[in-house]
Amino acid sequence: MIMKDVIFKYERPGIAVDVVLFAIINNDLKVGLIKREDEPYHGKHALPGRFVRYDEKIEDTAKKALEIKGNIDQSDILLEQLYTFGQDLERDTRIRTISIVYFALVDFEKIKRQEGNKLLFESVHSLPPMGFDHKSIINFALERLRNDIWTSDFAAALMPKEFTLTELQRAYEIILNQNLDKRNFRKKILEMNILKKISRTKREGPHRPAQIYSFKS
Repeated sequence: MIMKDVIFKYERPGIAVDVVLFAIINNDLKVGLIKREDEPYHGKHALPGRFVRYDEKIEDTAKKALEIKGNIDQSDILLEQLYTFGQDLERDTRIRTISIVYFALVDFEKIKRQEGNKLLFESVHSLPPMGFDHKSIINFALERLRNDIWTSDFAAALMPKEFTLTELQRAYEIILNQNLDKRNFRKKILEMNILKKISRTKREGPHRPAQIYSFKS
């Protein structure tokens, strides 16, 4: 009882979870946002998020943020913890808030068909007016994606199940926001040993049919 008295005499911050969900849409890297209907930052855009409930696991909070704020089934979404933000003591005007941010990736075709999808997908290159410190969080997540794209299979979560090397190169170019040399890209991606050949080909323009691949993982 004495220990509880000691704990509860301190002012406690709010613990929230926010989710940065990236998808490639129309040859652009976009992030899923909501438009706030309440204060603070009414009318501005923000990441889907939720305060942690006492009896709720942190990852479940992230899943519920996508489900409740975006009406999105997260079963096909790569979700992993990114970083904890709370250095800005005034990042939320309601209460001192610490946010555990999750990094999420999805092939947009998997959620486009979900009825009632409420997230607004905006280009990472032209974000609308943002609430809280969410623009900084998105930039942090984008840097993580770009830094790790060559040492992970992150691209697998953004791609359809089957693809050609041309399609995969285009995805990397969109993520990195730069053009890549075709020969160097193919050499590098095949040396990573993360792809497997599918026993089919696909015609791309007037050239000979292209080999189809999928990720091993």
